[in-house]
Amino acid sequence: MNKPFKSGFRNSRVRDFLLFLVLSFLAWMISRLSETYTQPVSFEVQYAQAPDSLILVSPPPGHLQMRVRANGFQLLRYRVSPVKIQVNLAEIRRANGRYYLRPDAYRRQVEAQLDAGIGLLEMPPDTLFVDLQQLHSKTVPVAAEVSLSLAQNHMLEGTLAVTPAKIHLLGPPEEIDTITRLRTVPLRLNEVQESFTHSVSLEAVPHLPHTRFSAEQVQVSATVFRFSETVVDVPVSIVNLPGNYEIRTFPPTVGVLCRGRIENLKNLSPDDFRIEANYTSPDPETGRLNLSLALKPDRVSDAVLLENSVEFIVRRE
Repeated sequence: MNKPFKSGFRNSRVRDFLLFLVLSFLAWMISRLSETYTQPVSFEVQYAQAPDSLILVSPPPGHLQMRVRANGFQLLRYRVSPVKIQVNLAEIRRANGRYYLRPDAYRRQVEAQLDAGIGLLEMPPDTLFVDLQQLHSKTVPVAAEVSLSLAQNHMLEGTLAVTPAKIHLLGPPEEIDTITRLRTVPLRLNEVQESFTHSVSLEAVPHLPHTRFSAEQVQVSATVFRFSETVVDVPVSIVNLPGNYEIRTFPPTVGVLCRGRIENLKNLSPDDFRIEANYTSPDPETGRLNLSLALKPDRVSDAVLLENSVEFIVRRE
C-alpha cells in the first residue's frame, strides 16, 4: 500500500536535484558571461562610398581580425551573429598609382560602429590597399528596336520618340571606349490605332561589369491618328531650261496624293506644292524628265507623286 507513495517521493527528490543543478549551472554561466574578456573577433567588412570618379574593381579583404575587450554576453552575440562593419572609402588616398586607406582612418570608423562597452584593443596595423580605377564618361545615342505595324488608314504623326534619346555612361575606358550606341530590347506592336508610350529596357551589353548607366529604361512613344487622303493637281516646273527655249510637258500637271488629318487637308491648293523636273538631266533610257517634289506644306503628313516622270517637247523661241 505504501509503495506508490515512496516512489512518488523519490521522483520528486530527483526532479528537485536536477532543477538545482540546472539553476546552479545557469547562475555560473551568467556569472562567467558577466565578466570582461579580451579575445580576437573577426568582423565582416563592407566597403562603400568610393569617390564618384572612381570605381571599386575588386574588393579588399572581406574580413578583418581584431582584438576587443567585452563582456561574455557581447562576445557571445558576436559569435552567434557576426557584426558587419562598413568602411567608408571617402578618405581614400593615392600614392605611386595605388589607392589606400590609412589604419587610423578605418580604425575610427570601426570604433564608431562597435556597441557601447566594447573596446577595440588591436587591429591590423597595415595600410588597407584598395583596387580602384579612374572612371571616364561618355554619352551615346539610344536606338529603339521597334517593330511597328499600323492599323488600316492610320499613320504616325512625325517620328517615333525615344526619351531619353541619349544615355550617359560612366566606367573604365576599356569598357566604354568601343560603345557607340545602345539598343533597346525588341518591342513588337501590331495593328496600332492609338497613340502610345511604352517603357522599354536597354539591351544588356556584355563585358561592362563596372560601368554605370544614367538610365536603364527609355520611353518609346508616338502619336497615331486616322488619316484621310486627297489628290492635288500641281503644274510641273522645269529648272535649268535655257532662256531661249520653250518647253511643254505631258502631262502638264501631276497629281500629289496627300495623307494627313482631315482638318489639315482642307483648302490645299496647287500653290502649296512645287514639282520640279531638271531639263539637263533626262532619263538616259527613256528620255523622259524625272520628277521630284520640291515643296509641300508642313501640315501634310505624307505626300506622294502619282507620276515619277513626264514626256516633253522643247522648241527654240
